[in-house]
Amino acid sequence: MFVVDTLLSVSVNKESKSMEIATKCPICETLNNSASVYPSNVDEHSFSTEVFSARRLPDRRHYQWVRCNSCSLLRSDPVFDVDLEQLYVESTFDYSTEVDGLKKTYFNLVKRALGNKQLRKSIFEVGGGNGFFLEAAKDGGFKSVAGVEPSTEAIKAARSDIKPHMIASMMKPEVLPANSFEVGSMFHTLDHLTDPVSTLKDCFNALKPGGVFIVAVHNERSWSARLMGERSPIIDVEHTHLYTRKSGEALFQKIGFIEVKSGAYNNHYSLAYILHLIPISRTFRKKVLESSLGTLFSKIKVIVPLGNMWIAGTKP
Repeated sequence: MFVVDTLLSVSVNKESKSMEIATKCPICETLNNSASVYPSNVDEHSFSTEVFSARRLPDRRHYQWVRCNSCSLLRSDPVFDVDLEQLYVESTFDYSTEVDGLKKTYFNLVKRALGNKQLRKSIFEVGGGNGFFLEAAKDGGFKSVAGVEPSTEAIKAARSDIKPHMIASMMKPEVLPANSFEVGSMFHTLDHLTDPVSTLKDCFNALKPGGVFIVAVHNERSWSARLMGERSPIIDVEHTHLYTRKSGEALFQKIGFIEVKSGAYNNHYSLAYILHLIPISRTFRKKVLESSLGTLFSKIKVIVPLGNMWIAGTKP
């Protein structure tokens, strides 16, 4: 099971007969040393492939969120013992309206993380959907690319020269060869992982010494997250951990990365996608997005600070 390494105590919900798994803080490894922030509003019937599909409309369903008393990391606790890997394998995706902006945003983040380092031979990405970022990486000068993505439907939609380099799997020790890549990346995937330490260690091992790894995640202390609170789209059942620059850097250092750094970044999005994120009536939002006004909004592109951040580190 994808969640095995976070399992420290198990209880059974008497009404639903489902199994709940208590999670520990991945940074300081404490259990039950936390304070509740938001109560849970889900049960085991809340899980489906639709819920775990990319770019779905936010529905405000989430686990209980707790804040670690030692390091302040925000995490879901407890979580249901569901087969997350299978849900992601069967999930669908839709990047059609935002892919150009995402390519530009993510490739700029890689260049920013690399700085003056001339690393352009090889790069891998974990959780890359249909490989659109790998397209940007290859077109931008990387000689060799590899992607690890559990959704078979996403891989089917990859560009013809990218598809042979996509691996249908969750990130595991045997998926990528050790000490093989100059650069590794993970864009808005880390906050979905129930065991971020294990996955980051696997990514660390796949890097060559001197290699750079970068992630993009939500910043749970950003202005937008604080403004919307529990109604923020990042408070979602898919997200199991939410980071700040401090906690994100601490996690990287725990793995063994050096030269750890982080920063905020802006997104290139359409007005239609901005509407997608605003906490308004789901029915009203859907009607607007499916109307002629939604079509117009999808053509208007803007650069906005939406409370996202990047974290990068180097393998010694």
